[in-house]
Amino acid sequence: MAIGQKIKKVREFKNFTQEHLAEKLGMSVAGYGKIEREETDVPFSRLEQIAATFNMKTEDLVGFDEQTVFNIMHNQTGINHFYNGSISNDIIENFKKTIQLLEEKVAVLEKVQK
Repeated sequence: MAIGQKIKKVREFKNFTQEHLAEKLGMSVAGYGKIEREETDVPFSRLEQIAATFNMKTEDLVGFDEQTVFNIMHNQTGINHFYNGSISNDIIENFKKTIQLLEEKVAVLEKVQK
């Protein structure tokens, strides 16, 4: 996952708007949007600012992936700094679809195994 996608996922996970992040970073919404869309390179100093805005370490932001989300949602790790108490409905629906898909795959595998 590219860094812009990671930033977007964490922003959505924390239920922040692009406007909120742009304001906290002292930049325009259009400029911030370019970061998420991978239309501009992100200097390390800006990554540090973004991570601080998310209240997380830069290396955690850079290492963010779907497994991290899974671990957090299933409380399999002590890392709780991604979650701020609210999750958007889109994210909830995506998780529900993923769970349903995985349950279907498990059912198929169980049938094959018998």
